[in-house]
Amino acid sequence: MKKVGIVMDSTGYLSNDILEQFQIRVVPLIVNIGNEVFFETELSSALYFEKLSHISGLSTTSQPSVGAFSETYQAMFSEGFEDIVSIHISSGISGTLLSAQMAKDLASSPNIHLFDSRSTALGLGVLAWAAAEWADQGWSALQIMAQLHNLKQQTELYFVVNTLENLRKGGRIGGAAALVGSLLNIKPILYFNQQAQIDVFDKVRSRSRAWQRVLDELNRALSSGKRYRICLMHVNIPEEGETLLNELKVCYPEHEVRLFELGAVIATHVGHGAYGLAFHPWPFQAM
Repeated sequence: MKKVGIVMDSTGYLSNDILEQFQIRVVPLIVNIGNEVFFETELSSALYFEKLSHISGLSTTSQPSVGAFSETYQAMFSEGFEDIVSIHISSGISGTLLSAQMAKDLASSPNIHLFDSRSTALGLGVLAWAAAEWADQGWSALQIMAQLHNLKQQTELYFVVNTLENLRKGGRIGGAAALVGSLLNIKPILYFNQQAQIDVFDKVRSRSRAWQRVLDELNRALSSGKRYRICLMHVNIPEEGETLLNELKVCYPEHEVRLFELGAVIATHVGHGAYGLAFHPWPFQAM
């Protein structure tokens, strides 16, 4: 039994093989579609978009309950974990971390360690994945937390979206920034700014140029000479995802490249067809 257990919320979108290999526990966010309420983990992308087609307007999302975190933490302690590292979506866009903090307060346990990824999707997922690998190697919770802070500084995420309207309606991006989406053929590239909030990184004409702009950022990072873990992610465009994955594997054979499908919470805010990259140096040299 590992001494340290890893928890993340469902917006980390790691694949089942990784979750099972490293015993990562997932606390799901809530998705509201019309009059129906779902845990995000109950919805495949196909089911989500099928249900969305039957309502007018957008779905909405909300943070997990305090009870959901409490139950997860208690179950892990009962299974024999001595410490828990719980890694979550940016507090700049979600109250998820607040729910986790309240659950920790109720437990009055110094053995629950919370980490704000200041990101989401695979920007969060790669940190949980790294933490789980370190836990598997026998690192302590304090060692993992210290290195998560270091690794976070070198973790980058970029999203190409077709429109900013979903983000504007959901209050995740300002009205002025959302005007970008109304310009002819402009494809916004999103990232998390210094305030850990979603912002426009660049504005590019055409989807193909937007992808090249994201690759420019990846190439800048790779110029360091380090090996990288590169995570390609998409919202319900599996065929295009596979095409881009093959392109990345050919271009960057010396790096680890994986493809992930994003779920209903992120789909609610970035819309169908969004895609992007998250990447950081891996294996990470401890500082």
